[in-house]
Amino acid sequence: MKLAGAALPVFLSLLPTLTFASPLPTSISKRIPVNFLNDVLIFDSPSFQDPSDPSQSIASVEAFVFLKQLNLSGVTGTLSDALSAIGIDAGEDIQTALDRLKLFGAVGIPGMTATVNVDGCSETPELSKTSLGDLGLTTTYVSLGTCANQAVNGAAQASLTVEDDDFSSAKIFPSGPDGFGVISDIDDTVKISNVLDKVKLIQTTLFDDPTPVTGMPEVYASLAQSLNSPQFIYVSGSPYQLYPFLRDFIDTQFSASTGPIFLRNITLLNPATLIDAVAADGNATLDYKVNQITRIQQMYPKKSFLAVGDSTEKDPEVYAKVFNTFGGDFVRCIWIHVVDGADNTDERFNAAFEGIPQERIRLYTNDEIAGLADVDVAGGQC
Repeated sequence: MKLAGAALPVFLSLLPTLTFASPLPTSISKRIPVNFLNDVLIFDSPSFQDPSDPSQSIASVEAFVFLKQLNLSGVTGTLSDALSAIGIDAGEDIQTALDRLKLFGAVGIPGMTATVNVDGCSETPELSKTSLGDLGLTTTYVSLGTCANQAVNGAAQASLTVEDDDFSSAKIFPSGPDGFGVISDIDDTVKISNVLDKVKLIQTTLFDDPTPVTGMPEVYASLAQSLNSPQFIYVSGSPYQLYPFLRDFIDTQFSASTGPIFLRNITLLNPATLIDAVAADGNATLDYKVNQITRIQQMYPKKSFLAVGDSTEKDPEVYAKVFNTFGGDFVRCIWIHVVDGADNTDERFNAAFEGIPQERIRLYTNDEIAGLADVDVAGGQC
């Protein structure tokens, strides 16, 4: 089954009306050979069952192809100057910042294709060409064919045309059509980021060891049990260039609730704007997040999702808009972490959640996080 060009919108328009079968395997790994000139980052991907044939699976795969040699010599001085201007003396720690920001120095290559091979799946699809407008990025719905149960944790490959022995890795997270999922923000929802303080945000993003919001790994581990292995999908307004940093954080701190991470395409041509990209205004991410959650709804129209976010930016408004668009069957509950210093007024929340039943909304403080594990979401509580 080819899913490309004009056929894709038609396919997506049919998703809400079709019936799916049993869940797919819980995870499939894949590896990415590169050639001697280019490198490729394939992001962890969600997959779902083909509505026209429940024995087949479809994945939404995103990839970034770029020149292998990253020249950060011109960024170092500019970054140090930008940090000094906001009161941060990077000193010897500048290398940590450069490591986390190195993909900002990557030169994306348009017109490239990658072939994705997944062990246990019968098809070897080719991703659509990386685009000029997105400077080396591509997002493609591809058929993986029939995926056998033995594909769980099996070796697999995703390759460019010219291969060598250098590998990186990613995962496919399959999920069936029914049951539960969790859509989660990252910054100040599951990771301490200090979004409201630009200097602290830069410090936590570029230098500090990432720290989870106290109690949230335990809450998500509990949800993984009580919701019967829900599909966790992390939707953040952070730039995709921070993907390796954020993926490592989720994999290590939230090992019981790993899942695909959707990040924003923020293409920067001027290194001096790196700081502003990390401290991006929340208004700029609202439409992005709504679009990404719409993408999730198209893949899993019959799932019910718990949406978890915080009050520092626009999560209340994002989740309310999605609730009002797709209804309460799709968004079962909305949980918002009330962060000190944010706009936590009744006026803000009343306006954001107008028309949404109060029992579907939970506003929680740091002191109330531990109690979230006792909320019976599967039984109808929020």
